[in-house]
Amino acid sequence: MASVIFTGIDALRMVLETETDADSPDNETTYGAIRKAIECLFLLLLGTGDSGSATSDPPDNTTGVLTDTGAAYTIDEHIGRTLLITSGNARGNIYTIDDNAATTLTCTDDNLYSDGVRSADDYVILYDTLVNTDGHDHDDVNSKPVMSVDDAAIGQSELHTSEVSVSTAGASNLTLTGAGQYGFYPQTYKSGGGTMSANICATASHSSYATILWLSVLGSGGTAYAKQLYVTSSGEVYWVFILRAKVDLIIDGVNFTAGSTLAMWQSPDHPCFGSNKPELLQHPFPDFDDTKHEIICINPTDEEVKQIRAKAIMGTGVQNKDFLEVIADEYEIDDTVQPAYPDIKVTVGLPDNWQELPMGTKVVPIKKRILQPPMVRTSRLKNKARKVGPGQ
Repeated sequence: MASVIFTGIDALRMVLETETDADSPDNETTYGAIRKAIECLFLLLLGTGDSGSATSDPPDNTTGVLTDTGAAYTIDEHIGRTLLITSGNARGNIYTIDDNAATTLTCTDDNLYSDGVRSADDYVILYDTLVNTDGHDHDDVNSKPVMSVDDAAIGQSELHTSEVSVSTAGASNLTLTGAGQYGFYPQTYKSGGGTMSANICATASHSSYATILWLSVLGSGGTAYAKQLYVTSSGEVYWVFILRAKVDLIIDGVNFTAGSTLAMWQSPDHPCFGSNKPELLQHPFPDFDDTKHEIICINPTDEEVKQIRAKAIMGTGVQNKDFLEVIADEYEIDDTVQPAYPDIKVTVGLPDNWQELPMGTKVVPIKKRILQPPMVRTSRLKNKARKVGPGQ
């Protein structure tokens, strides 16, 4: 038993009294059973449930990077937690995880290679056992978070519908919120000139299911809109994404100068809502090309959202304005500011079985912190300067 460490709780057995009474000799079996019991307590109390094996030797330096190409961790989910090596020459060693990507764990200032860590060595990830000075406060670093039903769960009757809308003055593939799992059939609308076309994923290239709408307006002066209702429970942060031309472009025969708005997207949920994977669905523009485009993210305040919605229903026509139509008509991007990207955990989906749960069952939404992608810049909206005519 002494040759392994933290292999799992499946090998647990109770220590017999005959192994520890006054007449029992010291032996490897007894000590091994005691050690295993202690290890099982560690795993039960501090195990995150994540484990794996190194798929290459760590670099021989203090970057402390362990690579596991078979992993699929959420970016930053293990920061502050503890890496425990469970096999090989470094078994039993523990390190603080300072950063993590999908397939790497980084223990800055530690030389894993010189400590004996090699390819194929097994590891487990524990909640923080090294620098934990405040006990189990359930902060998701030193122990598993505990969410009360009142704080985290919602009743099925509390699920409601929200609206995502998209627009383009040219032609764009646009992602709809809800990953298709929570959404109703989209509606379309056109303002101004030109001829609108809308298709379900006409030209987008991808290898898995996605909810992408191809929206275009042929001819100048028009804008095509689409909106979709979807089931949600959240709305912690409001999101507006704007795709702008970085250089002069010609799209379907229409000229767009640098700085022109090519497409817009808005929703009270992030585009990844329903996919549960913000690291894979970072923005709603599948055709983004860094050489041609730039992406602006705007998070309007609750008061700004109310004002925009109020303006959308004003007027005498039977067709209310779209949320994005109000932004296009009455607001502009304030390029002088770059506010912080939202750093709170937001809802990215509902449990897979939420529709199958009995009536009255509480549903706990899936929440994650979304990191700012490198291609996305933040800004704010400001009212357009009004032109004053003669005599006014």
